[in-house]
Amino acid sequence: MKKFLENTYTIFFSRTILGLVFVIASVDKIALPELFASNVHAYGLVPFSLVNIFALIIPWVELLCGLFLLGGFRVRASASLLSALNVVFIFAISSAIFRGLEINCGCFGASKSSIVGWDRVVEDIGLLLLCVHLMLFAQSFPPDSGSEKGFVV
Repeated sequence: MKKFLENTYTIFFSRTILGLVFVIASVDKIALPELFASNVHAYGLVPFSLVNIFALIIPWVELLCGLFLLGGFRVRASASLLSALNVVFIFAISSAIFRGLEINCGCFGASKSSIVGWDRVVEDIGLLLLCVHLMLFAQSFPPDSGSEKGFVV
């Protein structure tokens, strides 16, 4: 199993899927930050004074990390940031479900609206697993701390 997880093509697959998902997810949020801010506010987890800051920063982190993953640049660092975001997303969506909120997930911006549900939680857990895979097995260019091999396609 370890050999499969370390395989260049398996890592490339994880990088590509994760990178594309987060680049696509960020585009609408960046283009329409007021709608994303409205989605963030609907969860009721972020103080009103910080909603706009979250709505402006999160999509750019998603975009940059996604592009870095696609380019093989700072893969472990990008996967680590996206792991943290996915944990927050899993918590926020689960919290909304348990509180009975029927709100727009905000996952892919306004063009792909969907109501929070367990399918979104499972999706985010899958993305989190891809992040963990990259954090443990990927190399990147320039090498992240502890990595000696460099760029891997």
